[in-house]
Amino acid sequence: MKADEATLSLLSKIQEIVAKAHQLEPLGRYRINNVCGVDVSYNKEKAVAAAVLWSCSEKKVMEVARQIGKPLFPYVSGYLFMREAPFVISVVRALKENIDLVLVDGHGIAHPRRSGLAVFVGLTLDMPTLGIAKSLLIGRIGPSKDMIAPMILDGSIVGVAFKVKEGGKTYYASPGHKLTVEDSMGIIQSNRSDLIKALESAHRSARMLSPKGR
Repeated sequence: MKADEATLSLLSKIQEIVAKAHQLEPLGRYRINNVCGVDVSYNKEKAVAAAVLWSCSEKKVMEVARQIGKPLFPYVSGYLFMREAPFVISVVRALKENIDLVLVDGHGIAHPRRSGLAVFVGLTLDMPTLGIAKSLLIGRIGPSKDMIAPMILDGSIVGVAFKVKEGGKTYYASPGHKLTVEDSMGIIQSNRSDLIKALESAHRSARMLSPKGR
């Protein structure tokens, strides 16, 4: 599979439209409980999506959903929504319990067109979404305090870089929909360990059906 320049140009325009349509409105609460971690693993031409509902209060997995499909678009940096959004949206909808926050393995507004995977997922599901990525796509990182640092793009704070423990891996979080940057900071300050556990559980769950996948 390949994506030509004309296709990417059209997708960029779609992203610009979506960036104007989504809402970064206050969540109204930092004390979230049911967080849904979502990840997609690949094995050759097969994609396995897993959604794991994690209880922050009980510190355990409450529900798991998995779906298998075939990706119809190649991986292109900045256009992950075309490859993964259909799987992520479908598998989240398969969960039966209430969800306070959807965690997407990808970016939200910390994106060249302010329209990462978490934005598309949140807008489609009409749910609060937070993108948590393992690498910085664009922008720069400001000074760190308590293992949390602002992510800055075009002079504005669009998210936070954070660690769960000193010397640990750095994660890059930015809101997708129905969540502000301030909400994101508050949630990460109080729940960062639970957020990563939810995403790691989703990653392991997806790999169970795709053991050779990423």
